[in-house]
Amino acid sequence: MEYNSIKLGNNELMDYMIINDVRRGISTGMTNTTENSSGDGASLLSSNLSSKTIEVDFTILKDLNETKRIIGKFTGIKQLQRIIFSDEPNLFWEVIIDGEIKVTEHNNGKYTTGTLIFLVPSGEAESVDTKVLNESNSGGELGTITHNADGSTKVIINNKGSLETFPKIKVTNVHENGYLGFVNPIGILELGKREEADGETVKESQILYTSDSDSQFSKLVDTNAENPQTSSVGMTCDTSGKISYSKDGLRLTTPSTVTGKTLRGGMKVFDLPPDSNGEKGAVNFYAWFNILAHALEYGQTGVLQILFTDKEDNLVAGYGVVKTDMVGNVGNVKFWVGGDKPREWKSLPFTANDGEAPKDPNNNTQFNSKTGWHDFVKQKGALSFHWKGSRQTINVPELAEVPIERIYVFIGNWSGSNKFIGDLSLRRFWCRKDYVSVWNDLPNRYQTGSVIELDMENGKLIKDGIAINNELVTGSKFFSFPPGESELDIYQSPWNTTPPQVEIEMKERYL
Repeated sequence: MEYNSIKLGNNELMDYMIINDVRRGISTGMTNTTENSSGDGASLLSSNLSSKTIEVDFTILKDLNETKRIIGKFTGIKQLQRIIFSDEPNLFWEVIIDGEIKVTEHNNGKYTTGTLIFLVPSGEAESVDTKVLNESNSGGELGTITHNADGSTKVIINNKGSLETFPKIKVTNVHENGYLGFVNPIGILELGKREEADGETVKESQILYTSDSDSQFSKLVDTNAENPQTSSVGMTCDTSGKISYSKDGLRLTTPSTVTGKTLRGGMKVFDLPPDSNGEKGAVNFYAWFNILAHALEYGQTGVLQILFTDKEDNLVAGYGVVKTDMVGNVGNVKFWVGGDKPREWKSLPFTANDGEAPKDPNNNTQFNSKTGWHDFVKQKGALSFHWKGSRQTINVPELAEVPIERIYVFIGNWSGSNKFIGDLSLRRFWCRKDYVSVWNDLPNRYQTGSVIELDMENGKLIKDGIAINNELVTGSKFFSFPPGESELDIYQSPWNTTPPQVEIEMKERYL
């Protein structure tokens, strides 16, 4: 074999000597460990490649002393160096000088011959360049990467070396993920948790309406429908008047002049929007509101009702302020309930002043200009009405599965009275649906964009630069690719159907 280059480390040997012969051998020996068996022969316990030697015969056109100085430049190094031969420029051997270098001086020192013996501890050669299979060159000589609809990936690897190779595998998660499994004929390696969930169903409350973003209550629309509370108990109510935003909230701005009805006034209605799942109605419901009720003169009367109904306008519950006293200044907060027996459940008195009479046991501490905040709660069949710092609750079993779907606001007066209460206003209102089932996306261990690197040769696992060997599933094994064509299958969490991006680096190894 004629060589035009033999490079040892950073030194070109042919700059210093004439190469007479190179002996690399055709293979590397095998060291086998056996154990005598009880029968014939022995049992093979293990097999390992032996180290090997490479011999280079040379001539240096110098005397012995000069030859020593030349050879010493590159043979006195005490660590492995790469040696590359021009007939296989993409392969290198890692070598170190082995033993004594014996030389012979010829023709009175005109030239010297000798032999360099290099030890190859690994017994193998390795490709100079790193072979890379990725999404861009898939389908070429190195193999193919095929992504499946279920999120798994099939990789066909073509290892052109004559020995197994220990790859570096890089996986970039395109979707968050909780598990990675790598399966090939040599072994299985798993990371994370197969059972890790993408999320969970949780219960949450969702705001359905708030006057904080609808300050003039424009989403509540006028209606001439029957008052669902009065109709439920056989009373009559005219709703041809008008309520609208004025001063601080919803007020009666155009009284009704109809006679012959128990009540007369104006009414607005609001249909609850669907929740985030698209479902209408709220079996579990909460409403918060602020009411001002202040009679500026004795004998003034009036009614303000907040009424909650099902989709058929059947009363579920209602909260109201009523003043029927045409002589004095007594008002009442009233709680109405629907169900099989619609009725007024409670009526509690208060003095319809502005809270300026602290010695009055019924002083208006609840609906004056500085207070007014109250709420209503429906939890299944339990109906709760706020009053003086606590809630008063009644259980109406037949309403347990009845959803609230509509809200009515009525403001008016008794038909027999011509003195309307001076300050009667719904100043704020908001409501929500409770216990809505929603999907909560859990943060998974392998987030979108995270990069997982597997170094099979060194047994290292890295995620975004951080070691994660602790995330190995018990029983996992670092593996290699055998010579020739082999298959690697990559699996993800079963709920993740978005395949990752895959890149595989490997060095070809030869005997």
